[in-house]
Amino acid sequence: MFFALVPPPSLRQPLAWLAGDVAQRAHGRPIPAENLHVTVAFVGAWPLSGLSRWIAAGKRCAAGPMHVTLDALGGFRRAGIAWLGSSAPPGPLLDLGRCLNIELADAGIVDDRAFHPHLTLARKCRGPFPRGSVGPHDWDVDALSLMQSHAAAAGARYAVLRQWRLRG
Repeated sequence: MFFALVPPPSLRQPLAWLAGDVAQRAHGRPIPAENLHVTVAFVGAWPLSGLSRWIAAGKRCAAGPMHVTLDALGGFRRAGIAWLGSSAPPGPLLDLGRCLNIELADAGIVDDRAFHPHLTLARKCRGPFPRGSVGPHDWDVDALSLMQSHAAAAGARYAVLRQWRLRG
């Protein structure tokens, strides 16, 4: 499970085209349009019996709407991931990530890595990893989603378990 910001349908196809281009250049597998999202906090594999805890965390942390601009390409070499991030992440997004990570730490899920909001474009990349400016791809974010990953032979599929409107 993970908390995410899901781009609107109007942005998914341009992002999917970018994912295909980046995956080809980085010798990886592109993320399908329907799976594109900005990861805000990773929960991990937990039984659904604990779902109420994550729902409460999302409710407590969902704050105001925000404008997100994704304009920088990069990669996590060791993980084999090419991503699209923000050269200047908005304060409300960073605050949301901090809030969720505090909630998760209270539940025993500790992620010592710095929060780096990103949208994964391709997995299993062997390089070279793209770097530099692109786009921009931006949208007014009005919802936070708790997502569940379902493994399948054709690749993972994500389902929204709960969604919170980001209130002004």
